[in-house]
Amino acid sequence: MTSSAFWAYGSTLQLGDGATPEVFTSIAEIVELTPPQMSRDEIDVTSHSSSDGYREFIAGMRDGGEVSFRANWLPTNATHDGTTGLLETFNDNNTHNWKIILPNTLATISFAGFLTAFEPDTPLEEQGQLSGTIKVSGKPTVA
Repeated sequence: MTSSAFWAYGSTLQLGDGATPEVFTSIAEIVELTPPQMSRDEIDVTSHSSSDGYREFIAGMRDGGEVSFRANWLPTNATHDGTTGLLETFNDNNTHNWKIILPNTLATISFAGFLTAFEPDTPLEEQGQLSGTIKVSGKPTVA
């Protein structure tokens, strides 16, 4: 049987500008990208009449999760800097629209969220790196 797996090379993380119509810009030099890690609460509805002494649950609220990324850190790049880039997005306290675009138009994941982590690193024997986390607000869509 032939696999239907895909190579993730070419995936992009994009940030919207909030204008109408909204324009999305790809964040430069992303090297790792983890799409929203969604979860759901469970509500314990166990009672004295639950069958055979087993707990019973119903589905509760969903959480859009978080998106994490790592990039080659480019402090003066317009998509990383404190004027128009990720650092500005971290400091502005606003929820922004984001997109993750998988290669070959396989899927686009759209979501609203805000940066909860902006973590530059300057290791001695490697390139400068930037890690970040985006908290998803609301329901992500996959199209």
